[in-house]
Amino acid sequence: MSGRPEGVRDPADGLRTHAAVLRERAERLRGACAALDWKGPQADAFRARVEELALRCGRAAEGLALSAAELDGGEDRPERRGRYFMR
Repeated sequence: MSGRPEGVRDPADGLRTHAAVLRERAERLRGACAALDWKGPQADAFRARVEELALRCGRAAEGLALSAAELDGGEDRPERRGRYFMR
């Protein structure tokens, strides 16, 4: 029982869901890029940009997961207070 009205999602669950979607999209980007039959310097530059984007998606997913963990139980612990968020 979360104490939330019916139909209102737990914010930490929402963050975890978004993190999972970002990770999945990063892997789809990598897979689609690897499947391209394209050679040459422009192809190499494109692949590098796609990998950069996939890495950024992964870092964002990690941040969302950390935020979800903070919401799950880190708020009241003094050593975590203010670590990721200004209060």
